[in-house]
Amino acid sequence: MENAPSPENQENISPSPEPEVLQPRANDDGTMPTQIAPPPAKDAEPKSGRSRRRTFRPSHRATFIGLAVVLLILAINVVVIEIVLKKQSGNDNLSNKGQVTISSADLSRLGIDRNTIGSTGVELIVAPDAQFKGKLSVAGGTSLNGQLTLNGLLTGTGANLTQLQAGDTSLAKLSVNGDSTLSSLNLRKDLVVTGITKMQGAVTISQLLSVNGSINVAGNLSVGGTLTVSKFSVQTLVVNGHLFTSGSTPGVGPGPAVGSYGTVSISGNDTAGTIAVNTGTGAGGGTLASVAFRTQYGDVPKVVITPIGGGANFYLSSVTSSGFSVAVTGSLPPGGYRINYIAVQ
Repeated sequence: MENAPSPENQENISPSPEPEVLQPRANDDGTMPTQIAPPPAKDAEPKSGRSRRRTFRPSHRATFIGLAVVLLILAINVVVIEIVLKKQSGNDNLSNKGQVTISSADLSRLGIDRNTIGSTGVELIVAPDAQFKGKLSVAGGTSLNGQLTLNGLLTGTGANLTQLQAGDTSLAKLSVNGDSTLSSLNLRKDLVVTGITKMQGAVTISQLLSVNGSINVAGNLSVGGTLTVSKFSVQTLVVNGHLFTSGSTPGVGPGPAVGSYGTVSISGNDTAGTIAVNTGTGAGGGTLASVAFRTQYGDVPKVVITPIGGGANFYLSSVTSSGFSVAVTGSLPPGGYRINYIAVQ
């Protein structure tokens, strides 16, 4: 606080000038302007003796809008948390299965688009080695320019292969429409060939060969075992060794020229054989024996008889598709006689 001036110094101090009072200036028309009350001082108190405080009360609409915004933010957070949890659960499942999840950025660097490729003009190129641990489903056609190596089982409903090179191959059913070249073919079941079959090399058949239709052999046919045919037609037959015939023995019956207590018997088949005649008492000329074929010929065969030994004139008294009869011109002395026959159609 400053010290008050001394009495002797007060005489030398000039009094302060009076403040100038400002008067309102009259308008041009002589009227006085309306006086505006000065604003109350900041430290002035209201008449009521209490200080006034300014308060802000938001409207109901603003309150509702604020609550809606808060709820929307909470809902967005819940959705984001749920998506993160599902993604984390999916990654855990993939990890448990031994699978690897590739991000979209890595797939883009590899040239792979995870989105559905619907345009036919889009070409998908996978430059590095690709491994598919799970199932691979391809709806359309697949073209492979390189080599395809399968370490497991290949199962297909249908296959169209221009060229196939395979090792051990098991086929339940094989249909070949074009030419096929096989170094070694081992079939454990039926082989059905609809078209023409050409075999240029040696053919070995260990089991039974059944041919329902015709068979044409342009070259030599060598049969090491037994050749059984129901009908055999050749232009020239050359037999280097023996010619054997087989079949059931035909039937034979005695004729009246055998005499009393005379007997006949036969050995052989429908093609060739021997008739044995033992004459009895009272034997004379006429039919000695009648032969009945076991299987009837389709037409009358050519029968040739040859007696073993001499002393009598034997001849064929009748020949039909069912059999033939052997006769003698005169009486035969008691004894035994043998007659060979050959019958061919």
